[in-house]
Amino acid sequence: MIFDSLKIAASSLQAQQKAMNVVSNNISNANTPGYSKQTATLATMTPDTIAGLSFGRGVNVASVNRIVDPVINNALLDNGAQKGYWTTVNNGLNAVQNVFGSLQNTGLAASLNDFFLSWQQLANNPLDNGQKFNVLAKSDTLATNLINMNSQLTTAQTSANTQIDTQIQQANLYIDTIALQTTQISQLESGQQGAVGAANDLRDQRDQTVRNLSALIPVKQIATQDGGLLLQTASGDLLAQDGVANHIARGTAAANGFGGLVIANTGQPIKDPGQGGGSIGGLIQLRDNNLGSYLQQINSIAANLAFSVNQIHASATSGTAKAAMTAGQTVNATLPLNDPGQVAPFAAKIQTGSFQIHVYDATGAATPAGGTSIPVTAGVTTMNDIVTSLNAVAGVTASIDATGHLNITAAAGNTIAMSNDTSNVLAAYEVNTFFTGSTAATIGVAADIKANPASIATGRVDPLTSALSTADNSASIAIMQLQNQAISVDGSTSASLNDRSTNVSTQYGSDVATSLQQLQYRTAESDSLTAQQQAISGVNTDEELVAMIQFQRAYEASAKVITTTNTMLDSLMGLIR
Repeated sequence: MIFDSLKIAASSLQAQQKAMNVVSNNISNANTPGYSKQTATLATMTPDTIAGLSFGRGVNVASVNRIVDPVINNALLDNGAQKGYWTTVNNGLNAVQNVFGSLQNTGLAASLNDFFLSWQQLANNPLDNGQKFNVLAKSDTLATNLINMNSQLTTAQTSANTQIDTQIQQANLYIDTIALQTTQISQLESGQQGAVGAANDLRDQRDQTVRNLSALIPVKQIATQDGGLLLQTASGDLLAQDGVANHIARGTAAANGFGGLVIANTGQPIKDPGQGGGSIGGLIQLRDNNLGSYLQQINSIAANLAFSVNQIHASATSGTAKAAMTAGQTVNATLPLNDPGQVAPFAAKIQTGSFQIHVYDATGAATPAGGTSIPVTAGVTTMNDIVTSLNAVAGVTASIDATGHLNITAAAGNTIAMSNDTSNVLAAYEVNTFFTGSTAATIGVAADIKANPASIATGRVDPLTSALSTADNSASIAIMQLQNQAISVDGSTSASLNDRSTNVSTQYGSDVATSLQQLQYRTAESDSLTAQQQAISGVNTDEELVAMIQFQRAYEASAKVITTTNTMLDSLMGLIR
């Protein structure tokens, strides 16, 4: 029985030492990210039965357990995806703040207002060439602002796409790591490496890797036998199972030139989780929806501005007829003017109608008075037909040059003017127009206007007499009125240019406010969940020190048992001697 006492005390020494090791490991990892507190569970050993009596055999460490709450851990995964999403969206929107900042002073709204104000001032003083120079300056500023906005937003879009590729690579590294960690855990916990027990530290490491991954893309996990893990996207696409990893990739480019996420080895699209899609989802939202919408809107502003102003200017005059006119857009002369094969961006706006060309001799007399009508039938008339019709007009020569541009030239001593275009041919192919281009990237003031601002049209040619008047301001007024006139030339909802400018800036402000509000909410939620998780799984060094003292005292008591038992043995041996 004395030797049994030694064995019992020895088992206690070993158990208390192992428990002390667990406490020591906890304290050592108190600041380790992802570490979960562990506890040693002590259990009595199977007793011996002697003469019908049960005698204890000591104590051992039955298990070492991680203290975790799966519900809170899963909530942290969801929060990580939400927080990653809104952090990315908010940062991305703030990065383009300079595009939309000071909109009321130096931005798009201000330059658009200045543009229309310059036309109003010209309408008040149509004979003042100084006002025409002012129109040119304000028009250049407006076009430059649109070009710069397009450039900055496009650059931000491209940057977001590059970041998506970088984060996809990081996500795939995490997926590989999770698959490897799962294999290692399964081998340890199934006894393949000799020992059987929970692979606590590896499980902590895997949980941390899953959390890191969830900040990039939303994931869900299902625990399986022997430490296995089934890892899926939020929509159920398999990412890792039984140590096998499935990578993600960026798919084939969509209509906007960018691609969404797919499973790499199958090409299966990963369903867009929308809000809460991790930082990769946030980048996709930023690239396609936020920046994409802003770009679409400023391109719509440019298109409606350019074509609507050109519709008026093409049928107007500065009061002085021109010796020649050259189209700004190229044409396939054998196709109908509005054929989808034409490269002119506004070719589809051509409709059945006509335009008038007026020819003036050296004395300024119209020949004939009222000009000549050039008919256009949508889907039928080609530019070759237009050339033929123009060449039939006395004193005019028309041709298509080698680059595909229409040239209209008055005979020596003659001049020409245009009016009453109901077909939109002149505006679509940029004949006698004010702007060139059709998008925020390409809009600009026509080269002939820049070279000679005095040629800016302010009035209209009298369609009956062909009379020109330098004092006529009807075209200037019509252009000025476009500011608040509901229009749509690109299939967008009809709205004034002023409203379009306000809408895009308002949307940006709303997007920033929403992203900041959501980020603040998700950050507060993260702080709360983290505090709960730390209260359960975090290491409290004060508690660990108390536990250490308890195990130390038990160790000392067990050592005292051994010392006492040894004294008893010495006494017994003395009796024998």
